[in-house]
Amino acid sequence: MKHSIKRKFTIIGAGMIAGFIFFNIILTYLFMTPFTIMLSIRQLNNIAIQLENQNMHEEEEFQDYIDQLEEDMSTRITIIDGEGNILFSTANNMNNKDKLSEDSPSGRMFYENRADLDAGKSVSASRENDSTNSERIRIFLVRKVGEDRYAFVSRSYRSFQNSMRAAILFELVSGGVLLVLGLIIVQRWSYYFVTPIEQITETAEHISNLEFDTKVEVSAKDELGQLSAAINRMSDHLEANVEQLQEDIENRKKLVRNISHEIKSPVAVIMGYADRMKKVIADNPDKAKKYCEIISDESSRIDILVKEMLEFSKLEQEYGEPNKERFEAARLFGDLKKRFYQENAETKITYEDSFVADEYINADYVMMERAVYNLIRNAATYVAGEAPLIKVSGTYTDGYYVVSVYNSGSSIPDEDRLTIWEPFGKVDKVRGRSKKGYGLGLSIVREIVEKHEGRYRVDNLDDGVSFVISFKQ
Repeated sequence: MKHSIKRKFTIIGAGMIAGFIFFNIILTYLFMTPFTIMLSIRQLNNIAIQLENQNMHEEEEFQDYIDQLEEDMSTRITIIDGEGNILFSTANNMNNKDKLSEDSPSGRMFYENRADLDAGKSVSASRENDSTNSERIRIFLVRKVGEDRYAFVSRSYRSFQNSMRAAILFELVSGGVLLVLGLIIVQRWSYYFVTPIEQITETAEHISNLEFDTKVEVSAKDELGQLSAAINRMSDHLEANVEQLQEDIENRKKLVRNISHEIKSPVAVIMGYADRMKKVIADNPDKAKKYCEIISDESSRIDILVKEMLEFSKLEQEYGEPNKERFEAARLFGDLKKRFYQENAETKITYEDSFVADEYINADYVMMERAVYNLIRNAATYVAGEAPLIKVSGTYTDGYYVVSVYNSGSSIPDEDRLTIWEPFGKVDKVRGRSKKGYGLGLSIVREIVEKHEGRYRVDNLDDGVSFVISFKQ
C-alpha cells in the first residue's frame, strides 16, 4: 500500500472533475432554456426602448430602420396603435392586415395587458411547440413606444433542442479532455505532495529501528516542511539520548563489575580469617585478636564502600536544579577546616586555607561543601612527604568561584587524569591501596560541579597534585 495516498488523490481528483462535468451538463439541460428566454426578453426590451426614441412621423425611414433591426437582431417588429391597427411591420404577411386580431395570441396579450402597457410596463411571453415545428420557441414582448404607439417585438428559436444537444455533446467532449488533463495535473501534484510524506515515513521506520542516518529533505517552508524539520530534530535528539543511554548502561555495567571486584576482596579476607580464628581462638588468643582486628578493618572497608555508593546513587537521582543560596566564603572554609580536624584529630598533616572572608558564594551549600570536602578527604588519603601538607584556597575568576585543593605527594600519570573522575577510577598503581575510599569521591565531585554548570580538572605540580573545581555564579 505504498502508493495508496497517490491513488486516493487521483481517484478523488478524477471524481471531482467528472462530477463538475456532470453537474454542468445537468445545469445546461435544466436551465439553458429558461436562461436563454430571460436573456432574450431583456434584449427585446432594449430594442423596444430604442424604438421609443425614433421619429414615428417619417414612415419610410422608420420602416427601413425596423427592417434593419430585424436583419441585425433576428427580431420581428410590429407597430400598432391603441385600436390594434397595424402601422408598421417587418413581416410580409402582417402588411396585408389592417388590424391585430383579438383572438390571436398576440391580440389577447395586447388587449388583456392594456393597462400595464399604458403604465409604461413591458409585457412578455414565450410559446413552445407550435404547430409548424415542435422544436420551435417564440418569445414575445409588447411595450408602449410613443403616443398611441405600441411595439410588438418577437424572436424565434428554431431547433433549439438540437442546439442544446449539441452544447451538451460539446461539454462531454471538452469534459473528457479536461478529465485527462486534470488526471495528469492531479498525479503530478500528488507526487509533490506525497513524496515528503513517504520520506517522513521512511525516516520514521529507520528511527523505530534505532537507525538515525536517514534524514528528511526539507524542501519547503509550509506545514510539511515544518514537519520534516521536526522529524529531523527528533531523530537528532533521539540519537543523542540513545547514545547517552548506551553510555550510561556501559557505565552501570562497569560500575557493577567494579563493585563486585571491590567487595570480593574484603569478603574473601573476612571469610579466610574467620575460618582461621576458629582454630586458634582457644590455643592462641593473641593471634585470634589480630584476626578480629583484620576482620573489623575489612568490614569497615565494606561499610565505607556501601556509604559511598549510596551517596553517589542519591546524587545521580537528584535531577532537579541545585537549591542555590548566597553565603559567606568564611562559613564554608570554616566548616571544612573544623570537619577535617574532627576526622583527623591525631593527624600530622598540615592543613592551610586561603580565601577572602567577606566574599559571597552563590551555590547549593550542602552540595558544594560535600564536593570540596571530598577533595580534602582525597588529599588526606594520598598526601605524602616528610612534611605532609594540604592547602585549600578559594577565589573569584571570570564569573566562577574557584576552589583549589592541593596535597603534597606523587603526581598522577597523564593517561589517568580523566579516568579518576569516573566511579572506581582511582590510581591504585601509583598511590597504593587505601582503606579510606574507593574512587567514588571524585565521581561525586564531578556530579555536583556539573549540576552547578561548573568545571573541574587536576594539575600535576612539582611537589604534589592540585584538584580545581569551579562553580558558576
